[in-house]
Amino acid sequence: MMRSMFSGVSGLKGHQTRMDVVGNNIANVNTTGFKASRVTFADMISQNLSGAAAPNGTLGGVNPKQIGLGMSVASTDLIYTNGSVQQTGKNTDVAISRGDGLFVVSKGDQKYYTRNGAFEFDAQGNLTIPSTGLYVQGYMANGGEVTPSGENTTKIQIPAGKSMEAKSTISASYTKNLNATTPGYDVANVLVKYADGTSGTTNSYTPTETGKLVLTMSTGRKIYLSSTAPAQTVGHAPTGALYSSTISNVTASTTGTTGNVDAVLSLDPANSASPKAITGVTVPIVRTGGTAFTSGTYAYGDAYNISGKITGIVSSPPSDVELTLGTDNTISPGTVVKVTVPKPTSFTYKVGDTYTGQLKITSLTPKAGATVTTADGNSAVLATAMTTPITSAAAMYSHTGSAADGTITAITRESTYEYGGKKVSTISLNTKTGTSIGGLIGKEYNRNDTFYPSVTTLVTVYDSLGASHSIPVVFTKSANNKWTMSLGTGGDTYSITEKDGTTTNVTLTKSDLNFDSTGAYLNGSASLNLTYGNGAAAQQVSMNLAAVTQYAGTSTVSATSDGNAAGTLSSVSIDSSGVITGTYTNGVRQKEAQIAMAQFNNPSGLTKMGGNLYQESNNSGTRTISGASDIGSELTTSALEMSNVDIADQFSDMIITQRGFQSNSKIITVSDEMLETLINMKR
Repeated sequence: MMRSMFSGVSGLKGHQTRMDVVGNNIANVNTTGFKASRVTFADMISQNLSGAAAPNGTLGGVNPKQIGLGMSVASTDLIYTNGSVQQTGKNTDVAISRGDGLFVVSKGDQKYYTRNGAFEFDAQGNLTIPSTGLYVQGYMANGGEVTPSGENTTKIQIPAGKSMEAKSTISASYTKNLNATTPGYDVANVLVKYADGTSGTTNSYTPTETGKLVLTMSTGRKIYLSSTAPAQTVGHAPTGALYSSTISNVTASTTGTTGNVDAVLSLDPANSASPKAITGVTVPIVRTGGTAFTSGTYAYGDAYNISGKITGIVSSPPSDVELTLGTDNTISPGTVVKVTVPKPTSFTYKVGDTYTGQLKITSLTPKAGATVTTADGNSAVLATAMTTPITSAAAMYSHTGSAADGTITAITRESTYEYGGKKVSTISLNTKTGTSIGGLIGKEYNRNDTFYPSVTTLVTVYDSLGASHSIPVVFTKSANNKWTMSLGTGGDTYSITEKDGTTTNVTLTKSDLNFDSTGAYLNGSASLNLTYGNGAAAQQVSMNLAAVTQYAGTSTVSATSDGNAAGTLSSVSIDSSGVITGTYTNGVRQKEAQIAMAQFNNPSGLTKMGGNLYQESNNSGTRTISGASDIGSELTTSALEMSNVDIADQFSDMIITQRGFQSNSKIITVSDEMLETLINMKR
């Protein structure tokens, strides 16, 4: 009779344990990374009343007579399945979305394991679990590269505002395509535009590269030195004969009498807009003193506009007309003058109209303060008046350095191109099809040549001080499957005036870029050699061209380079493999560390330590520590793994457990009643 009561008691104890587990599961339904547990039961050893008998010739077999003695808790198992992933928006939160890995955390020399990815950087830049202060373990990057090294983990430390040193560029890598079907054009002639504003057309254009020393002055001007100019010193005023060149134009100043330009204006028989005669004033007209030019830019041979209100008209046979201009005229202001002009055929002069005409500038004399611009690209503010008037297009100006130029802030070399003894600014190629295409001033072009439009790419180069420089590298098709390389102007030298006023000089060392018949890179190499005016060390940048292709279609060739400016850490991000990448103020993204992950043969065998932590046990198996991808795990950033507790299952288990508990309690009650009945049988 007592056996049933003992069985009922064991059932009560077992179901109480199961209820404890269910209650704990439900309590942790919102615990980050929590893994639910389950209880399994086993029956206790049964009492044998009689053993089993084998069949014999006269009787069949007899089963054993056994009475069970109740149940016991066989195990409490960890249900190691993945929980759902919930987005949090916090960039340091990490969820294990695939695989059975665990994060590795530490306190001193003791390592623990967790599925809780609610991480945060502390005041010293350590990645921690802020609720416990445990350090997240991982692998720190070396030179922007992370190499997982098994058990050799360390705490991850990325200080806020971490600085990145400047790194000079060593190589530039070119990728993508050059258009194999780039069309060619037959050259008819070349339109050359010069720095002095003039232009001309030629059938054969062969430029001369004239690298010149340049003085950058404290006034902001630049002085291009002649090859015979004496040596100069930074910080001092220039001295000696600096340059001599033909005068392009002069610019008058607006500062009172300083900087004025005297001029002589004459009739111009070659200009139909010029009067044939002027009565009432001396011709040529001399502009000096109060009538000198006080503003504007002028050159010998320019047309100078004149005007005046018509107050009278007289026909002057056979084909002229005499106009009387009022005192508001610009020829001789304040007096009445008469001009004889050709009789118009398309309109009629009338009193009250304003007459406009042109005179030719036949002499210019700039005064102190005026600016003289020469064909070599120089301009100078005169310290004293020019003693010899400009009376031809071949007039020369020679400049001697003085304190009026300011002080020299830098001495650099700039590459320029000349044609016909004048500095070239741009060229245009007129083709036989009637189109006009811009060309490169540093390349040679001839009538009947086949011209291919160029492709210009910009590569950013960082110097030893971390300053960036944009270098234009030009690709030009020269034949089928062959391309030449040059710098921005078409030559092998190029000068860049930087924002700070210094000059960067670039030279290109190269061989032709060749492709095979399938459009694949065959051979060709190039390198850039740079010298700087900002104090940075000279450097060489190799150009890797092996990834460039030549297929029909659009030219998309582009370049990337190593090196960077100095910067500070502005933000971090974590990818699916646990790699922490820092973004710096200089635009560089660099790997900083990688979160370590642990894997066990039997994760269900881990020992719970509380606080979402686990520890190895004798049955958890051998651990493997590495990166997430190495152990088959995948992470989701800005998210957390929630508990894997299924509420529906837990409530179902609760009901079943409750019914089991009630049933076992009923066994005890009935057993008690039976015992009571037995005792009451004796009166």
